[in-house]
Amino acid sequence: MSKPAKLTPMMEQYFEIKRTCPDAILFYRLGDFYEMFYEDALTAAKVLEITLTSRNKNDDNPIPMCGVPYHAANDYIKKLIDAGYKIAICEQLEDPKSVKGMVKRGIVRTITPGTYVDDQVGDRKENNFLAAIYPLTDNDFGLCYIDIATGESYLTCCGDTEMLWNEIQSVHPSEIIIPTFLKEMIYQFKTVESITFTEHALPESKIVYPTSLIEELTSNEAPIYEYLLSYLNRLQMESFAHLKPVQRYAIDQAMQLNHYTNIQLELTRSLRTHKRKGSLLSYIDQTQTAMGGRLLARWLDKPLINQQKIEARHKKVAAFLSAYFERMDLVNSLKNIYDLERLISKISLGYANPKDIDHLYQSLCEVRTINQILDSMNQFDSSVSFQLLNDFSELINLISSVLIDNPPLSSSEGNLIRSGVHETLDQYRDALEHGEDWLAQLQVDERERTGLKTLKVGFNKVFGYYIEISRVQAAELDDPRYIRKQTLANSERFFTDELKEIEQTILNAKEKSTALEYQLFVELREQILNYIEPLQQLAMQVAELDVLSAFASLADQEDYVQPQIVSQPKDVEIIQSRHPVVEKLIKKTNFVPNDFSSTSENYLHILTGPNMSGKSTYMRQIAYCFILCQIGSFVPATSAKLPIIDKIFTRIGSADDTTLGQSTFMVEMMETQVALKEATANSLLLFDELGRGTATYDGMALAEGIIRYIAQEIQCLTIFSTHYHELTRLDSDLPAVRNIHVGSEELNGELVFLHKVLEGPSDRSYGIHVAQIAGLPKQVIRQSAEILEALESQAKYLPNVRETIQEKKEIQTTALSSEIINKIKALDVNQLTPVDALNLLVELQRDVNES
Repeated sequence: MSKPAKLTPMMEQYFEIKRTCPDAILFYRLGDFYEMFYEDALTAAKVLEITLTSRNKNDDNPIPMCGVPYHAANDYIKKLIDAGYKIAICEQLEDPKSVKGMVKRGIVRTITPGTYVDDQVGDRKENNFLAAIYPLTDNDFGLCYIDIATGESYLTCCGDTEMLWNEIQSVHPSEIIIPTFLKEMIYQFKTVESITFTEHALPESKIVYPTSLIEELTSNEAPIYEYLLSYLNRLQMESFAHLKPVQRYAIDQAMQLNHYTNIQLELTRSLRTHKRKGSLLSYIDQTQTAMGGRLLARWLDKPLINQQKIEARHKKVAAFLSAYFERMDLVNSLKNIYDLERLISKISLGYANPKDIDHLYQSLCEVRTINQILDSMNQFDSSVSFQLLNDFSELINLISSVLIDNPPLSSSEGNLIRSGVHETLDQYRDALEHGEDWLAQLQVDERERTGLKTLKVGFNKVFGYYIEISRVQAAELDDPRYIRKQTLANSERFFTDELKEIEQTILNAKEKSTALEYQLFVELREQILNYIEPLQQLAMQVAELDVLSAFASLADQEDYVQPQIVSQPKDVEIIQSRHPVVEKLIKKTNFVPNDFSSTSENYLHILTGPNMSGKSTYMRQIAYCFILCQIGSFVPATSAKLPIIDKIFTRIGSADDTTLGQSTFMVEMMETQVALKEATANSLLLFDELGRGTATYDGMALAEGIIRYIAQEIQCLTIFSTHYHELTRLDSDLPAVRNIHVGSEELNGELVFLHKVLEGPSDRSYGIHVAQIAGLPKQVIRQSAEILEALESQAKYLPNVRETIQEKKEIQTTALSSEIINKIKALDVNQLTPVDALNLLVELQRDVNES
C-alpha cells in the first residue's frame, strides 16, 4: 500500500498505525464505526459482502473505504477470521469530548484464526487451537498447541515429519506458527484446508510468564512453549493468568489413530459431509456442557492404553448406570452449567461482561446440588469414590452481593450494581430518583408563580431541561428569572437558575453513577481472578463427570455392555456387536448384530462376501468396540472380552489425493505401507479390498504378499476383507488365517443379503447380482453372466500360481548355476591376478543377487 503525498492528519495517523500491522486488516475506530481503507477495504468488502465506498470522492485518486458498526463488529470479525485473515483492532484511547483536535488511537488487540475468542460464550464443543512447530534436532520437532479461549496447553515431541504430520492432522489447529527457516519443510502441510500458517521469528528476549505453567517440561521442551507465548505477546495478549500448566504427553502413551484411520472410521467427521454430524462422536455424545463435549472429543482422539485407568473409568460409568435417579438429577444440574473454561478465560482477558459473571454465578450455584448427588452415590456404592467439588461459597457471596440479579449485557451503561455496595453510588442514584420529583414539583411551583396553567418542564438530548410556554403567554410574561433558551413555531423555551442547578445535579449523577458502576464491575472482575486456578480445577472435574455420566446414559439407552479387559493381545470375544451410527440410522430392530472372536492361534481373518453385504460396517463396528472400551465407555454388544490395542490402522474405501497428485491405488499402497511399518503385535489392522486398484493378478499377488507378511512378521489382530476368493486357500498353509464371510442367499434369481458373518469362505462374490440390484441394463447383466461363465471355465485349466512360481524359481536357479560353473571352468587360474579374482567374485555375487 503506497502512501499518497498529501494526507489529512487523520489519514497520517492511519498510515502510522497501519505500518505496525501490515499483514492484518486494520479496524480503525471512527465514532460508532470501524473503518477500513485501501487494500483492507477492498478485501473486507468482498469477503463481508458490504458496500465499498470511497473517501474524498472528488479527488483524482479517491481512497477505497468500507466500514462496520462497532457494536456489531463480532460477526464481521468472525467471518474474516474464518476466511483466514488477521484483524488488528484500533480503538480511540481518549474521550473525544475531552480532547481538542485529533483523538489518540492505538491497536489494542490483534485477532488471528488461532487466537479468536468469542465475545458471546456459546455451547462450543470444539477447541480452537493455536499451534507452534519448533525444531529440536535435525529430525525431531516439538509441537505445542494452546486454546486461548479455554486456557488448555499441550506439548509433544515428534521423531519425524510423518509423525508430526499425523499429530497436526489429529489436533487440526486453525493456525500454526513456524520459524521462517522451516518454511520449505512444512510445505506439504499447507495442503491441509482451513489451517493458516504464520511465520514468526524465534524470540530474541525472554518472555515473562508464571513458571508453574511449565512444571512438567524439560529444559529442552520449555523453549517450544516460550516460542508460542512470544507470538501471543506480539499480538499484545499479555495476560497469561488463565493459562493452565502445559500438559506434556508422548504419542505412544495412548492408542495411536493416524489421520487415515480417523477419517476412514469417521470418528469425528463424516466421510460424506466432512462435518461432525454423522460421525461416531456425534452419535455417542450425550454430554450436557461444552466442557464435557470437548473432553469427550479429546478422549476419542487419544484412547487410553493403561488398563488401570480404563477400568477406573468403567467403574464410574457402572456406578452412574446403576444410580438412575442420581444420574438424572446430575444431568439436570449439568444443563444449568455454562462453559466455565471460556468464562474464566474471558474474565482473565478482560472481555467478560456482566452476563458472563452472572453465568459464572449461576453455574457455581449448581455445585452444592452436584455435591449432594455425589455424596449420595458414594454412600450407595463404596467401591467407587467420587471426589466432592469446591463449593465456592465465598465467591458466590461476593458476586451476589455486588451484581444485581439478571444484569444487562453492557458494563458501560449502568444499572448493574446492587444498592448498598457503594455510598457515593447510592447518593447519585438518590439524585436521579428524586430528580424527577424535583422537576415535577418545579413545574407545579412555576405554574403557581406565573399563573400559567399550561407551563411545562421538559427535556431533550440537544438542549437539556427547559420550561416551555406558548408564544402568546410568553409575550405577556414579565419575570426576570426566566432566560430565553429556544424559540419554536408556537412556543418559547426558557431556563432558570434553579432549573439549571437541578439539571446539573441530574446529568452529573447519571454520568458519574454510570462511570462508578463500571469501575465497581471491573473491580469485581479483578477479584474473581484470585479464584482462577480452583475454578479451572472445577471445570475439569465437571467435564469429567459430564462425560462419564453421558457414557452411562448412552449405555442405558442403547444397551451397551461393560467390557472385560483380557491380557492376551489377540484373544477377543465380542457377542452381538453393533455399529452405533448405522444402528441409529436404520433403527435398532433392523440392524443385524454380529459376533467376532479371535485367538492367539487364529487372529488373521479373511472376510469375503458380496458387495453391499456389510463387510465395511462389520470392520468398523469391531474397531469401535476397542476404541469405546479404551476411552472408558461401555461397548455396543451383549458381551465383550477385549485386549488393549496400541494402534489401529485402516484401509477402507477408495479415494485419491489430488493435492499431492496421487492416484487411488497410490494412496492405498502408501496407507498400507504405513500400517505394515508401524503396526506391532498389539495392533489392529483393518484392510478392505487391498489390491483392487490395479490389474487382477497384480492385486491378488499384492494381497497375498501382505497377508503373508502380517502372519509371518507382525502377527497382529487383522480383518482382511477381499473379493479375491483365491486368498481363502491360505488357511491351509498359514495357521493364523481364519476364513469368515457375510452370508447371502439366492432366492428365485434374486440375491438376498443376510448381513450375518459366518464361518468359512463365501462361495462367490455375487458381483453381477449386485450390479443387477443397482439397476444396470438387462443386456449388460446377461452378457456379463456369459463372460463370467467363460472365464470360470478357463480358470479350471490354469496352473496353480504358487506351483508355477516355484517351478520358475527352480528353472532360474538351475540356469544360473550352469552359467556360474561354465565361467569358473573357463578361468585360467595361473594368469589370474588378485584384482581380477576380486572383480570376478563381485560379478558372480551380482549375478546371484539379481536372479
